[in-house]
Amino acid sequence: MTEREITYLTDVALLTVVVQAGMSENVLKSARELGAVTGAVGYRVHGIGARERLGVLGVAVDAEREVISILVATDQTDIVIDHLYRGAKLDTPGSGYIYVTPLERAAAYVPESMRQRLDEGS
Repeated sequence: MTEREITYLTDVALLTVVVQAGMSENVLKSARELGAVTGAVGYRVHGIGARERLGVLGVAVDAEREVISILVATDQTDIVIDHLYRGAKLDTPGSGYIYVTPLERAAAYVPESMRQRLDEGS
């Protein structure tokens, strides 16, 4: 078995977008428009927030949300956030939020042809 070299990505950030159930497609569409879907992962979650505590008799209501995590180049973070924010309509109260987690490094398979192009560009 041939041992492969691990390629570490060091200039990346993780964008996490939390939206109402059913809105993840808007986030993914916005990410695709920018070509930023290389590392997108989506999943459903349940949570409780201040708004959900206003259920019947003040009992907390379980709120279903969708979370989309996307790896982006650090220097593209601001433009991607702006595009996702607008595409997911996060300027509407209660629609969700987005946050950035800086990553020290991430490991991924990068084809040899792409590594050569990246090396030529640096």
